[in-house]
Amino acid sequence: MAESYCDAYPEDDIDIFKGMTILVVDDTNDFLLLTTYILESYGFRVMTASNASTAFEVLKQFRVDLLISDIAMPEEDGYFLIQKLRKLPQFKTREIPAIAFSGCAEGKTRSKALASGFQTYLQKPCSQKQLITEVAKLLLLKSHSSPQNDPRVNCCSPF
Repeated sequence: MAESYCDAYPEDDIDIFKGMTILVVDDTNDFLLLTTYILESYGFRVMTASNASTAFEVLKQFRVDLLISDIAMPEEDGYFLIQKLRKLPQFKTREIPAIAFSGCAEGKTRSKALASGFQTYLQKPCSQKQLITEVAKLLLLKSHSSPQNDPRVNCCSPF
């Protein structure tokens, strides 16, 4: 069994992500640029927002396959964004899989993120391998495939 998505799929086998859109939300421009670069190298279309309010408007207006959001942002934080998203009446928008990203190492942050509506939590900084593995797992779940039955993806996340 492959240890991660990156081990299971060679770098030239990224066509499975073409046409998928990820919204990345963070108040740090460097993080947005780096994450965009990594995700685009795997074939994703990436949209970015520097705050929760802008991200919420993007989510209402565009089809997004996955949300990656920082937790600690000025004014409205990632918790606010995910809770507002989960209350939307449109099922497809309301049920977008989401990854919480935070530089906070407290266990409470992870627990609160999951309780707020995020499916998984990654601590900054994380490796490209960790990021792509979590993204792939959530997108496999979204497409009604069980990652446990997919030998290409390790489902035992340390997060």
